[in-house]
Amino acid sequence: MNNFVDPVPETLKIKTRLNLPKPNGEYHVLSLIENILSKNKIYEQKKSFMPDYPYFSYIPSAVDYISSATELLTSYTPYQAEISQGLLQILFEYQSLICELTGMDVANASLYDHSTALSEALLMAIKYTGRNKVLIPKYMRHERKQVVYSYLRAYNCQIYEYGIDSKSGFLNIEEIEENIKDAAAIYGENPTYFGIIDQNIIKISETIHKYGSLFVVGIEPISLGIIREPGSYGADIVVGEAQHLSINPCFGGPSLGIIACKDDIRLIHLLPGRIIGLTNTLDKSEEGFVLALQAREQHIKREKATSNITTNTSWLAVRAAIHIALLGKTGLKKLATRIYYNTKNFIQRIREIDGFEVVFSNSNYFRNVLLKLDKDYVDILDNLYKKGFAFGKNISKYFPEFNHCILVGINEFHDNDAINELVNEIKSIISYV
Repeated sequence: MNNFVDPVPETLKIKTRLNLPKPNGEYHVLSLIENILSKNKIYEQKKSFMPDYPYFSYIPSAVDYISSATELLTSYTPYQAEISQGLLQILFEYQSLICELTGMDVANASLYDHSTALSEALLMAIKYTGRNKVLIPKYMRHERKQVVYSYLRAYNCQIYEYGIDSKSGFLNIEEIEENIKDAAAIYGENPTYFGIIDQNIIKISETIHKYGSLFVVGIEPISLGIIREPGSYGADIVVGEAQHLSINPCFGGPSLGIIACKDDIRLIHLLPGRIIGLTNTLDKSEEGFVLALQAREQHIKREKATSNITTNTSWLAVRAAIHIALLGKTGLKKLATRIYYNTKNFIQRIREIDGFEVVFSNSNYFRNVLLKLDKDYVDILDNLYKKGFAFGKNISKYFPEFNHCILVGINEFHDNDAINELVNEIKSIISYV
């Protein structure tokens, strides 16, 4: 006797046949896929001025070549340390490079992206301080903010969004100080989401630590070639995104999350993921690399796990380590300087166009620039897209107070020729819009 009970109520079942295409052979299926993919719009690197990840960045060919070694082509945890010395060593080098870049003491072997790194950092601060309140910038990437709210909802955490100074665009110190009482952490980005290099960041750090809160700083890693590292002004935890140091855009990902903290054993024990360590034999005759700390739940800490972040994109960490090592200190400084001057050049040239205004005109920008457009920006952007330019992001959807404003992203491909081409195209469009 069949005792099966159909769990789907009859009223919810489809009563007609699905309108699916007839089966086809491989050749016809490939032709169909090619026809669909041909509708995609491909933008040249020098014509993409988008402000959000994934960024275009020049990835040296050597990164592809070295990271394609079969010993490295896995993102999975090297459980058997005794047979994974090569992979453990390069992940150790990645951690060391991140520490040198950020000025922090301990980094882990990477997370998924900036958003998850930030959310995990805020959880670390909540557990570390025993407090249940965090402050985050009102003006940060919308998707990143959504991840923070999703993470902290389960902790019934109070989240306060603080603003910026109306003249400079710097993080608002007064508002932070007014709302910092009983806060576990204050998160700030430098450069900010609007691309502004915040000159008050040291004063903000001092204010935060007066109240016993932790300072979580979001970075753009290339910018650290020319601006102060967070460790030098008292950051407790540093988070960021390194996708553009390891992989070109591909359907929005994959990404590479950075997280590092100061030398505090309580904080280190709260770090998610894993930390690769260097040790030696009892007689100190040989060195070896080990999994020094693992926070994951499956095989180590179970219900006491500090995080459910498990296997991540370690291969991207390998690629980032190779890229940073190839750049070196001088190369990173040159790359950051190039992007900074490209940004400055863009600002100077865009001011030539009637109806285009840099919102915080007296501040220094790195990579992102906030513009206000007097004219019908929708028509301008649509026409630029038709001409092959991906130009800026309309932010008024998320921040209505910045109506008719777009956020534009600059990178190392945007030299004089690329910016001249863009400016001439905008002038041409405006003349008939």
